[in-house]
Amino acid sequence: MGSHHSLGATPGVLIIGLITGALLPACSPSELSAREVSESAQAPTNTLVVVDRPISEELGVDPQQALINLGRRLMFDVDLSRPRGVSCGMCHDPQLGWGDARPQGKGVQDNTLDSGVNYHSPDAAVAGNRFKTILTPRNTPTIYNAHIFSNLFWDGRAGDLRHQAQFPFEAGPEMNSNWVDHIIPTIEADPTYVQMFVDAFGDSTVTRARGSEAIGAYEETISVFDSPYDLGALDTLEAQGYAVFTASGCTTCHVEPFLSDDSFHNTGVPTAGVNALTGATDLGFGVRTDLTVEPNVAIDEPADYAKFKTPQLRMLAVTGPYMHNGAFATLEEVVEFYDQGGGPDLSGTGTKDVNIQPLGLAPAEKAALVAFLRTGLMGTEIK
Repeated sequence: MGSHHSLGATPGVLIIGLITGALLPACSPSELSAREVSESAQAPTNTLVVVDRPISEELGVDPQQALINLGRRLMFDVDLSRPRGVSCGMCHDPQLGWGDARPQGKGVQDNTLDSGVNYHSPDAAVAGNRFKTILTPRNTPTIYNAHIFSNLFWDGRAGDLRHQAQFPFEAGPEMNSNWVDHIIPTIEADPTYVQMFVDAFGDSTVTRARGSEAIGAYEETISVFDSPYDLGALDTLEAQGYAVFTASGCTTCHVEPFLSDDSFHNTGVPTAGVNALTGATDLGFGVRTDLTVEPNVAIDEPADYAKFKTPQLRMLAVTGPYMHNGAFATLEEVVEFYDQGGGPDLSGTGTKDVNIQPLGLAPAEKAALVAFLRTGLMGTEIK
């Protein structure tokens, strides 16, 4: 994770602040980025400010807070999908760990949105029922601490939060909308929205990039680093689990203190969901469209087939199911999977990580590891 490693950490104590909506009264001329703020924080607190633009006396408002407020409204606005009825916050639900508690994500095709019907069978994709419930091939990742990542989506095709937020709107299986034809006109027709753009940006111009920046700024506030692990307050069982976690080599990929290397690995996760029904193999990072460059570039790299992003591990108790495709419903299943040395290499090109080997853990060690993951890394929920 580059400069993130320079933070270091006493085991169980994370030296980082929490990003929330609160703001410093001013910022330096250099204006700290979200990542710079995280890295410069001195100790865990309940609030830490991200200030990307100076306070403007001319506007009479705090532009950074205005940006966050705008992002919050965009995040939960059901009028921006086509047909209406799906917001970003329906798949990234604050009451469900900022995910959707489903093995794979759902979108506009999941229900008759305008009628208010909100039916979903969490087993439908596995059972093969494709008529009422159609799921995307991948698990909906939590927004908790997503600001630590330089690339997002399970295959890393987008940049950071402020870049990534623009794309789900136009994804057919997700929100099925269009910025030019629907989203921007909808926003421009709403006087409250127009004023919110003025408050955040200094003028009323509505663009895709500005909308994405606002949502990303709001998502950056969904940040939790007050778990027992962070505060040096693990109980006996959790501490035993942490010892298993480190001794078993988990930190090779889940690098401390962020518990992710911000990279991509093939650990042999089994196929699940719609891909299991069709017999398709998700090649992840190896076959993706790089959205960080213009024009976008199609990537097909056999050396990266079946590799997926290393997730961060805080708040696991409320963010299941797990893995890029929701293959495992419980943390016990996850631990058992890695204790067995992961699964078969489905890449066809030999990309399974050589570090994934059988662990041979005793039942007590597995229980302790689960305790560390479930409660030792559980902080205060943001709802």
